[in-house]
Amino acid sequence: MADFLYQLLLTFDATLRIATPLMLCAMAGIFSERSGIVDISLEGKLLSGAFVAATIAALTGNAWLGLGCAMLAGIAMSLIHGFACITHKGDQVVSGVAINILASGLTIVLGIALFQRGGQTPSLPKEDRFTPIQWWGVESVDSVPILGVIYRQLISGHNLLVYIALLAVPLTAFVLYKTRFGLRLRAVGEIPKAVDSAGISVT
Repeated sequence: MADFLYQLLLTFDATLRIATPLMLCAMAGIFSERSGIVDISLEGKLLSGAFVAATIAALTGNAWLGLGCAMLAGIAMSLIHGFACITHKGDQVVSGVAINILASGLTIVLGIALFQRGGQTPSLPKEDRFTPIQWWGVESVDSVPILGVIYRQLISGHNLLVYIALLAVPLTAFVLYKTRFGLRLRAVGEIPKAVDSAGISVT
């Protein structure tokens, strides 16, 4: 029974790490959806950012630089999506699907061209990756049955991005429902004519 619970805890621990980029992407998608934009291209933006982050980090040995470039890649993809949909009045779904197809094909081609690894990027050495954060009191709590394992494996020991993703969930809810910006954003997505008549730009 103890082994089963430990394996279950390890599964939750791995799920938390793997779900981090999905949580961050979902929070971005919520802002887009509430503003009235059907953003089908989230997968393409996520894939582009992941590829750019892995490539820059592999070439420079700096994971933080890779993260910054990944954010720029996501912004660039969003600008392309906005240029197609807003400037040229394109269909949001068609543009989003096109970005997904572009990202899925382009990342493989560039990966093969740069690294000759069948579309994969090289793994980073352990010292070049994001450093896990060990919370205070891990050693003292570690001897406590059940609680010590939960604190060491599930709560502590993750990198900064995991904790940022967890904080992004309540922060997104606060921004959307407790701030003037969130009120205007939701109004633009729900009743754009009323917002426009109030003198607020909807574009």
